Amino acid sequence: MRFFKWFLISILLIVIIVYFSGGYIARELLKYALEYAEPELAGLGITIKQFDYNKVRLHSLNSFLVSDVDVHFDVEKEIYGKKSFSAEFSSESVILRIANLNDPMIRLTLKEFDLYIQSNEENPDRPFGKFENAYWRSETPIRLYDVKESGELIIDRLTTLFQENSIPDHIEFHGDALLNLDRQDIKVRLFTEQFDNRTYLRLDKDDILKASDEFLDTDVSESEAELISQYPARALHILKITRDAWSLSQREKSKREDFPDDAFKHIYWSYHLTKTFGPDFAKEITDAHETLPNNTPQQRKMDFHNNEIGRAIASEDLSVDDLKRIVLNSPEIIRSPDQIP
Repeated sequence: MRFFKWFLISILLIVIIVYFSGGYIARELLKYALEYAEPELAGLGITIKQFDYNKVRLHSLNSFLVSDVDVHFDVEKEIYGKKSFSAEFSSESVILRIANLNDPMIRLTLKEFDLYIQSNEENPDRPFGKFENAYWRSETPIRLYDVKESGELIIDRLTTLFQENSIPDHIEFHGDALLNLDRQDIKVRLFTEQFDNRTYLRLDKDDILKASDEFLDTDVSESEAELISQYPARALHILKITRDAWSLSQREKSKREDFPDDAFKHIYWSYHLTKTFGPDFAKEITDAHETLPNNTPQQRKMDFHNNEIGRAIASEDLSVDDLKRIVLNSPEIIRSPDQIP
């Protein structure tokens, strides 16, 4: 009985020591990790310019919590056709879970974080420039003995997730993404879903429908919005091409009353979707758009026909004036629903 009493007291003392010294230990570990990681990150093209935090404390027996994290860094890596980025990251808390002591590994959880990414090149072409109110949890470990290899793996997985929309890893993410269209921020909810042991990246379909009402001169169908939601990295490009097609057709119509604006916008739209994403995806988008209920059968047949021509001529490098000439002069173009038998 006495032995059991002293055993419990010993356990309690150990817990108290770990609890009160955990912050100090955690700060020293974080300091060491940063000193070790910075040259490894530099090898990945990531340069830490500033790293601040408020405090470090023990979160559980195998994890530490770093609060009020603020990091500024540069990235020299080609992503979406650009090679240089500056980024600012801030998080309410970062949780580092120790996954293995023999071969030290950590797993990250990021809570309530914002990430701002600015291209250092002119005319940045990226799907997302900022994330707000975001949460991230990944089961992919970072090996402390090989940060560079772990970092390359994580960057590769993230690039694949954003470009191809799915990876075989478990990642939990949700947050508000800001798409910049005509210098206006469009806020859309970005999140992950898990199916069949894969993680899929998705946009909120209702946010896409809302954005089309506010920023485009045309309606987006439910089917079209659902398709766009499955390809987050393509969303901004699709919205830009759609906006350009409709605004250019209206501009030409204002100059010339008999200009076949509907034919032009579908030719322009289908042509540029095909140039950007290929004929299969362009057909999916344009076919989904035609599920809108406000078109007559003749109008729908006309649009399907002109969309097909837009895909067919996408192998050529054509300017806006070239497309206008084709729409005005080619006998293959259907310029009015009245031409449909």
